[in-house]
Amino acid sequence: MSDNQTEKKAKKKGGIVNTIQNIILVLGFGIFIASIFLPPWFRDTMSYYVNIIVSPINATMPFYIAVLIIAAIVTVASTIIQKYTMDWDLYRRVMQKNQAYQKEYREAQLSGNKKRLKQLEQEQLSMMQDQSSMSKQQLKPMGFIVFVSIPLFWWAYWYLQQPGVYTQMIFPLIGTITMTDSFLIFPYWVWWSLICSMAISSVVRKALNTGAVSPS
Repeated sequence: MSDNQTEKKAKKKGGIVNTIQNIILVLGFGIFIASIFLPPWFRDTMSYYVNIIVSPINATMPFYIAVLIIAAIVTVASTIIQKYTMDWDLYRRVMQKNQAYQKEYREAQLSGNKKRLKQLEQEQLSMMQDQSSMSKQQLKPMGFIVFVSIPLFWWAYWYLQQPGVYTQMIFPLIGTITMTDSFLIFPYWVWWSLICSMAISSVVRKALNTGAVSPS
């Protein structure tokens, strides 16, 4: 196969992948907007169909364990997607540049070096191109995350309103709580979901070497 044919094939494959990513992105944010602005029947219907998929997990264990397992599945899947849809070399380069820039800018401010401050302001303009490129890349996996996490969020809210659902658990550092009770505005089940996601994400990201930035 010639180089031209290989390049055309790679471009075609890349175009298909980008199209799929854009579709998921649109669907994800479409679901997010619809779940906020449409009447409750939309959220209830969505939650009902999500429950059909999730019920094999949820039916055999307490709700908080089901949340832990679902958080693990979503976090692993989204991290893998992030790993292969983002340019992590660019990400690390931009973050390291930002760290170095902030440090040098503070030093120039403290020393009153107006000439260096002006130079740094010019350098910031050149850094914006890489930052813009990185922001566009971050939208790609965001589509999948929103597409999956929003229906699961509303499913959990819907499920906990069903009669006969046992909603208590022993919460870290607090003791036995009812998961539908609120703490700092949000119900405990939301905090539990966030704790699970952050803990699992930290382990998975380290294992897959995504998002790590060496300190400057």
